[in-house]
Amino acid sequence: MDLIPPKTWNEITLISSFLADNFHNGRATDLLAICEDEELQVCLDDYDTYFDGMLVWDTSRFFIHLNIARGNIPVTNRGRFSLAHEIGHYFIDAHRLGIRSGKLPAHPSYSFLIHSDQMEREADFFAASLLMPAEKLRRLTGGRKFSLDIIKEVSTEFKVSLTAAAIRFAEVGTHGIMLVFSEGGVVKWIKRSSDFLKLRIKCEIGSAVPTTSVVGESFLKRNAKYTSVEKLDLEDWFYQGEWPVRWQLYEQCFYSDVYNYVISIVWFK
Repeated sequence: MDLIPPKTWNEITLISSFLADNFHNGRATDLLAICEDEELQVCLDDYDTYFDGMLVWDTSRFFIHLNIARGNIPVTNRGRFSLAHEIGHYFIDAHRLGIRSGKLPAHPSYSFLIHSDQMEREADFFAASLLMPAEKLRRLTGGRKFSLDIIKEVSTEFKVSLTAAAIRFAEVGTHGIMLVFSEGGVVKWIKRSSDFLKLRIKCEIGSAVPTTSVVGESFLKRNAKYTSVEKLDLEDWFYQGEWPVRWQLYEQCFYSDVYNYVISIVWFK
């Protein structure tokens, strides 16, 4: 989200909020109703491993292609995010106009945790904003004790994956958290809420997770999975700074339903 230019950020926030307020079934955004209203035809087919979704201009209208071979059916959590991502390409002016004019080639999209392509980052932000509007998410989760159960409720209510729910909560949620994505004991990505304490972490992308963390112990013990809330010492994840931290540190792990990562949620009470 930090890498989205302010003008585009505002455009995405305004459009996605309008759509989510006007097309929804309960808290879940009704993506197919948006497509019907815009006369966007959604085509489901087997495209092998070529893409998850793609917005295409064909002579006189736009089409959204979803690849069912990669699980992209509009009623599934994965398919909903892929469809919302392509809707983002359609509603973001620079994307739509570029694809329609031919200045931008047909743009196959993949469900990756981290995108280096600017268009993909913007469409991912649009998808997250459309599926999980900030104010609706904060009303759902505010004033409650934090744990993974909050993330699970976001996933259920907004019909998104646990991974997408955790990332969005870190961006706009009601409690500061840190997410650490790891694979085989190696850190792949770290994301912090803006209000999470500014402490120096004992790992970085490409390094091993701290051995005394919950996720670190799970990798040391083959096939072990720790999913309960665990109390930790500050030094299990962070270097002690000049000023003492008196809040209790917690960690809870879950196993990604999209990317095959172990995801550690770290927070203070």
